[in-house]
Amino acid sequence: MRSRNSIASLTVMTALGCTSASIADVAAHITSPTGASVTITATLSITTALGTSSDSDTKVVLTSGNAQTTCGPNAPPFNTISMTELLLDPANVSFHFDLYCFPFIGCQPLDVLLTDFSMLQIGTCTSPIINSVCNCPNMEMLLIGNYATTGVATASGALNGTVSSGVGARVQALAKQTLRLDQLAVAPMMVIPDPAQLPAGVTAMTITITPVMGAFSMSGHYVGVNPNDLNGDGWVDAADLAILLSQWGGAGSADFDANGVVGANDLASLLNAWS
Repeated sequence: MRSRNSIASLTVMTALGCTSASIADVAAHITSPTGASVTITATLSITTALGTSSDSDTKVVLTSGNAQTTCGPNAPPFNTISMTELLLDPANVSFHFDLYCFPFIGCQPLDVLLTDFSMLQIGTCTSPIINSVCNCPNMEMLLIGNYATTGVATASGALNGTVSSGVGARVQALAKQTLRLDQLAVAPMMVIPDPAQLPAGVTAMTITITPVMGAFSMSGHYVGVNPNDLNGDGWVDAADLAILLSQWGGAGSADFDANGVVGANDLASLLNAWS
């Protein structure tokens, strides 16, 4: 299992003097427990001079996962969640398929080995939380890794493409400021290898990856997010003041009062939250 750079949890900031800093939402970096697994069903379709044949195989695969989340309002019960950097990182896995099965002749076997395989969210998923459930039906996932086939067709290549998917989960705020996502549902993802990498005689190949993640969970401690921390380093200081001044008189992330212009009120808000 490969290690990944994690995104540090943001810390709650205290204001200059005795005035409390403004806290808008809470953030948490959530991770899966050691030894977590996901059931993955791979369905392969291959086209040759014999026509098109398909088969499926299911394996339980050790998988790590992590994501960066932001929930609102600033305390449970939360009613919205935004998620970025969702990464699902399964261990290497091999799938076996029986293709072109004929009476008295049998089937042609094909094994597909996926190595260094990961599923990484692209963009931000933002969803209301309704009855403890969030749902992002239109999410793009980047599939990366390598594949190699043996048997009726021998080929190898790299996976590095964007596919459409979707993610849903139950969101729970537990004791000790713990955020937990479980009962995850990830929509099937279709992989179509580059035709130039297919072996002679194979005109098309499609692999559909369907993760079944009912027993998979991710959790982490949540802390308050200070909207005045413009560069997200956990401090409200000169770096954030420089960003505000660069936006002065126009729109920007430093428009804390949402009046359309970065001005004196926004400067007062930032100084009030100074670390």
